[in-house]
Amino acid sequence: MTTLSLCTILAALLYLLSGIAVVSYMKGRDGKAPSWLRWPIVAALVLHGVAIEAEVFQGDIIHFGFGFAVSAMFFFAALILFVESIIHRLHGQLGIILIAAAIGAVFPLAFPGRPVAGDEWSFMFRVHILLALAAYSLMTIATVHAVLMSLQNRELKRPQGKESAFLASMPGLVVMERIFFRIVACGFVCLTLVLVTGSFATNEVFGVFVNLDHKFLLTLIAWVLFGILLAGRAFRGWRAKTALNWFWVGFGALVIAYLAYSFVLEFAA
Repeated sequence: MTTLSLCTILAALLYLLSGIAVVSYMKGRDGKAPSWLRWPIVAALVLHGVAIEAEVFQGDIIHFGFGFAVSAMFFFAALILFVESIIHRLHGQLGIILIAAAIGAVFPLAFPGRPVAGDEWSFMFRVHILLALAAYSLMTIATVHAVLMSLQNRELKRPQGKESAFLASMPGLVVMERIFFRIVACGFVCLTLVLVTGSFATNEVFGVFVNLDHKFLLTLIAWVLFGILLAGRAFRGWRAKTALNWFWVGFGALVIAYLAYSFVLEFAA
């Protein structure tokens, strides 16, 4: 086992244990997690970041593909929520993302990707990749948020149902909706920049700004759907089920646009 593989496995274990601990504390009577839990999360993020950077960039060779995309996506998602938890407090959503990150962190061990020459990745293409990872990370956080909102909405419809301590530790549904749309809006901005930088990167390689392949079309469809969702919220006051339905369709298109297709390519190879 290499040192970097060991870093990845240790990061996954720390993610898993920290995530389970956060969720367990959220289920408790107080619904609060102790601040010392941030330290194993920091250790996991450092180990995970070191492993990704060292495995992807190996001298003049770059290894990247489905596994590294998933791993990096969850790294940024965990990092974003961790920073947010410092500003406010540790919360259940971070615990869920940490558990998911434990699984995502080890994906490169099963899907190592294909090596490419470093000079094939221009500066614009690298910016494009970073923005894409940011967009996926934000939409992943929004996905967890959407699931929690659905559970909260279901709890409200139970006339004599006792709300779980975990859901009770979350902000109210109205506040959760506001946060959800802010996350989606940030993801939409990143997705817009993904399309713009992708066009310039495509022009560098093919001499055209738009290459009508599946990735561009599905990303564009996702961008349109998220745009309609935000417009519906702003002008029609969309909430709950209607908003979530548009989000699920948009997120599905976004996942298929890269992750699902990349998985098929590597599995077929």
